[in-house]
Amino acid sequence: MSDTLFLAVETVIPANHPASILSIPLGLLFFGGSVILLLWSNYGLRKATAMYGCAFFGFSFLLGVFFWFGGPGIPASLGITHLPGQTSSHYNAQWYGFEQGSERASFYPASNDPDSFQDVVAYTGREDLSPERLQADPLHANTVGSVGSAVDVMSNQYLPVDENGIAQIGAETRAALEEDVAALIESEPALQADGVRRAPTFYTADTVGDPRITDDQGVPVATQRFRTMANFVDPDGVPILRTTTDEDGEEIETAWPVGEETDWFAFRDPGAEWFPSMLWTVISLIGFAGSLFWLDRLELRDKRLALELAEEPEDLAVPIAQ
Repeated sequence: MSDTLFLAVETVIPANHPASILSIPLGLLFFGGSVILLLWSNYGLRKATAMYGCAFFGFSFLLGVFFWFGGPGIPASLGITHLPGQTSSHYNAQWYGFEQGSERASFYPASNDPDSFQDVVAYTGREDLSPERLQADPLHANTVGSVGSAVDVMSNQYLPVDENGIAQIGAETRAALEEDVAALIESEPALQADGVRRAPTFYTADTVGDPRITDDQGVPVATQRFRTMANFVDPDGVPILRTTTDEDGEEIETAWPVGEETDWFAFRDPGAEWFPSMLWTVISLIGFAGSLFWLDRLELRDKRLALELAEEPEDLAVPIAQ
């Protein structure tokens, strides 16, 4: 019951809601306020606040150093990953797709040199490993997962589809595809049968071959070849597929290709996972220095007041004249 309630609240209150943004500051206020009240009874409000500031920001600075740079057995950037109001993946590394000949492609010369790309195994230098050891290799597994994310980004940009399954492509591209679809229907008897119609999601993207990757000016750049597929269904809604052979010579069933195959590219932005930890560390250092300076001023003031009271002459009582 508690888990269900927690999930419901998490869904209702998004990360950018004022309650979510104020939750951490309010938690720190209640936590720190109780300690300040204990110190207040012995040292006064000012000195209690300065003492708590030194302790709190000093400990926060040490945590920030570990958050930022890591430590023995602790990888860097494992502490704070985002700021209040942001998603947990806000500063994560991301892939950004682009097509050959675009403005973004001018920043990555590798997009004009297909021979510079390698498959994932060659890129990671794991050609000598057996298939079993290759699947268990952390570097290869991480690279495969990262390149898979790049392929998803490129696929969504190559052929974007809305929530209704309608391909969001330009009028010129759609007209060219429709011409290929008309020619395909005329040449394929299976598509001329009664009741054959277009599938609800008619145009889809399919990959051709495996993705490849290279380093361009120190930035990972991946490439994948795509083709547009036309999808048809029979009167019962069952997909009508064509039989073909893959690169290994095995028979497979796929949708119907239309249009030309296109190479797409993506570069990997390393992100800034270190930024929240860096911000935490800098703010903690400034807070510690400010609290320490304030506490030093208060201590000097107390010493000065004590010295003035000690040097003040004793106020002797004047005897009453007889």
